[in-house]
Amino acid sequence: MPKRVVRLSFNQVAASLRPILGDAFADEMIESHDIADPTQRTFPPLGDTREGSSYIDSKWQTADAIASAAGDYVFTNFATFTACGEAPEVACAETFVADLAARAYRRPLTERERTSVLQVLSEHLTAGGSVRDAVRFAVYAIFSAPHFLYRTELGTEAGVEGPLTPYEVASQISYFITDGPPDQELLDAAAQSALSTPEQIAVHVDRLLALPASRLNLEAAVFASLGVGRALSVVIDPERVPADVFNAGVAASMVREAQLFIQNVLWSGKVSDLVTSRTSFIDQNLAALYQVSPPAAGLDADGFGLVELPGERSGILTMPGFLTSRSRPDEQSVVGRGLAVNDAILCQQNPAFPENLAAQIEEISGGLADLTEREKAEYRATTVPCAGCHAAFDPYGVALENFDLVGRFRTVDDQGRPIDASVQLPPIAGGQTAANAVEVAAALASSGAFSACVATKLLTYALAETGVTGDSCATKVVAERFAQTDLSFAALVREVATSKTLTHRSGD
Repeated sequence: MPKRVVRLSFNQVAASLRPILGDAFADEMIESHDIADPTQRTFPPLGDTREGSSYIDSKWQTADAIASAAGDYVFTNFATFTACGEAPEVACAETFVADLAARAYRRPLTERERTSVLQVLSEHLTAGGSVRDAVRFAVYAIFSAPHFLYRTELGTEAGVEGPLTPYEVASQISYFITDGPPDQELLDAAAQSALSTPEQIAVHVDRLLALPASRLNLEAAVFASLGVGRALSVVIDPERVPADVFNAGVAASMVREAQLFIQNVLWSGKVSDLVTSRTSFIDQNLAALYQVSPPAAGLDADGFGLVELPGERSGILTMPGFLTSRSRPDEQSVVGRGLAVNDAILCQQNPAFPENLAAQIEEISGGLADLTEREKAEYRATTVPCAGCHAAFDPYGVALENFDLVGRFRTVDDQGRPIDASVQLPPIAGGQTAANAVEVAAALASSGAFSACVATKLLTYALAETGVTGDSCATKVVAERFAQTDLSFAALVREVATSKTLTHRSGD
């Protein structure tokens, strides 16, 4: 991985303001600038259209407005934040501004940086401004500086291969695990150069993973990577599925189930349980879809309880939210579901739709209208121009044909024809024959393909990049080391956080 300067997401900006200016100010910035809740973000977060890897005018306006508001907030609450009193001395203001910059930049200031931030003070004082007003502009300058809005991965010498600096490691680990700035213990460790070995880093990884904020952050990252949240925006034709079976409330229940399921598996199970577990949290809405009795005991405030699901279910793969999130208004899509599994479950690059073949594809699809979904998939797998792509992902969609467009189990299709969900899996998933979705899930788990994908996603999230692939050396090293652990999600986070992929950079 080359040396980089990485933009903080707006969630991370707000989180970085919180320990410095307090919860009230951070919450006000989140609300006034419509910063997305972590559970609503895309994967990776900088891929969101509201974010981006660098600042363009519209994004800079938000960052600038937040920095300006920070200056105003300190000005209004001057005595509280500066401890310089109502008649402040210049020396006290200088100490406050320098200390604030170090906290905002998440490391000690260089002498040049200290001179720079104090120059803002001196210029305003020279122009006749008050100490209090000069502090306001200095605070504005600090929170609009690249040192606050970005984190660096440059090491001690920008053009030389080697490890990140201790403070860069502290920020890298903290923003990965907590989505916020390094706490005092991490900063103290950086000051003592005690973040240079995997063992030293692992101590802080384990400490941070015990924090509720860290768990919420990583749960939200996994949830976003699976795309279940799309179920909230899916439109289903009420003539296909009655409104009392699928509506906004049911869609919300689907999403909440996935969140509770992910939360439970990540901290109480193994990574492979995400695709193999037959227990989940459901409410009355979902009990009807699953065709099981609603939970009667141990319910949370929203009416969700833990249940054992029928034998045809297996983890996120057969969860109504995951299945519905790729449905069309009038039918489930073998291609859509196949692409979803290929991308979200196996981290394979889906091909772009061949726009130059759109007319030909539409003509072929019209001629296949009366065939079963299996027959259509078999045609695509053996016919040019379809065969080149569809053979890599259609089998997953065929294996999920036992579930209708809102995830209800069925044995016949809409025309009453028996469904054959058996498939020959692509090589990436093990290459064996699977009789149904449950066997597909088992193959994904046993082949290691799914765990490797989760490792890829975590590396992607930790690096705030989209270019990490499942067959990269970085992913393979993490996956191999993970295979020697207890196979828990915490162990995988530890392997990612202590890997050289996060702590070292090339000389580029």
